[in-house]
Amino acid sequence: MNMLKRIGYILCLVFVCQVQILAQTVTISDLEDAIKLALTSNKDYQNYVLNQRHAELEHKQVKSYRLPSISGSFSGQKNMDLATTPLPGEIFGQPEQTIEAQFGQEYTYNAGISISKQLLNREAAIQTRISKLNVEMMETEKEAFEELLKEQVSLYFYTGLIAKRSIEIGKQDLQIVMDISQLSKDKFEEGVVDGITLNTAAINVNAVKQNLIASEQLIIECHIELKKLFGMSATDSLIIKGELDYELPKAYSVEQLRLDPALKNATLRLQLSEMQVKYNRASLLPSLQLNTYYGKQQFRDDFGFSFSGEAWSNYSYISLGLSVPLFTGFNNRLEIKQGKVNQQIAFNESQEAENFAVLNDQKLISDYEFSRREGMAILETFKLYKENLNLTLEKYEAGLVSLDSYLTVFQDYLKAENTYLNAQSKIYTYYSQIISRIE
Repeated sequence: MNMLKRIGYILCLVFVCQVQILAQTVTISDLEDAIKLALTSNKDYQNYVLNQRHAELEHKQVKSYRLPSISGSFSGQKNMDLATTPLPGEIFGQPEQTIEAQFGQEYTYNAGISISKQLLNREAAIQTRISKLNVEMMETEKEAFEELLKEQVSLYFYTGLIAKRSIEIGKQDLQIVMDISQLSKDKFEEGVVDGITLNTAAINVNAVKQNLIASEQLIIECHIELKKLFGMSATDSLIIKGELDYELPKAYSVEQLRLDPALKNATLRLQLSEMQVKYNRASLLPSLQLNTYYGKQQFRDDFGFSFSGEAWSNYSYISLGLSVPLFTGFNNRLEIKQGKVNQQIAFNESQEAENFAVLNDQKLISDYEFSRREGMAILETFKLYKENLNLTLEKYEAGLVSLDSYLTVFQDYLKAENTYLNAQSKIYTYYSQIISRIE
């Protein structure tokens, strides 16, 4: 039994070592590093890159209609029954009869090269332009997801730093409230303060602990979400360095924002709908194709063929094919009408996207600026509450104010601290959207 336990212990140790070897530790120094890692490791973003590449290859494939098509061929044919052709008997000295003559030999072989080139194909030309628009749409969709990815990375990065600062402030607060709580107990035992003061001190301790727990949980959540965005596994470790300055981020204007990818996409959809109408109309136009064949032909009365040059005869031709659609059951005309309806829908969506893009950008900058102005006032208020707390502590130690007064000031300080941290979260929520549009 002891031997089995040892073997099990060894196997567990080996497994743990393998897991540790496979796990990696990623250190993020700043937001720029975080965004670079996301753009190189996020699988969803890589799929957008591949979709764009796929659209580019498809465009090259469609564009290849401009080049001639060349193919080599070899065929063998056994004529089981040769065609019979009636000829006048005068040819054979029998003027009163019609002779049924057969021409040809039992076996025929053909070898040659076929070359075909489309001289006029409006459908293929428009399809090439449509595929080019698809490439631009895939690029725009990639840009839109890249913007969203940067926004999410920025949001979780800054939220983690705010939570980190909250923990740093909370640890300082906890030391203070623990000392005050102990002091309250001593004063209560001496009969100097009542039970309300004692309970108030304990409530402050619990409030600070709750804030610490919430901040620790928030950091874990931010790390998990960043791991997802970075394509990391659960066993990998993520270390985020850096500190969040007390100074708030700078102001921005609407002119600094890049064009919204949603607006670009709507414009491309409008162009695509216009091209689709032209493509449906082109199906009613004629097409012209040039075909050329260069080859050799051999006729034989027995099975098999000869490689001798004398056994082969030249067989080449050039043909010009014109195809004119006359009637397609009204299918193409209905497709043209449907395309016009889709074109009008795309036009309305484009107009709406253009209006909304400007309004949304204005609202984003406005909300961000108001949150900054509010945040500056809240930060100043928080600093004043902190200063009041320190002054009240000095007065308490000098015996100028009671413990109740100090606890009241400390509760006000905690409220101001929470308001300040919430204001920062709000500011950096807007800030994350902005920097994804300018960087």
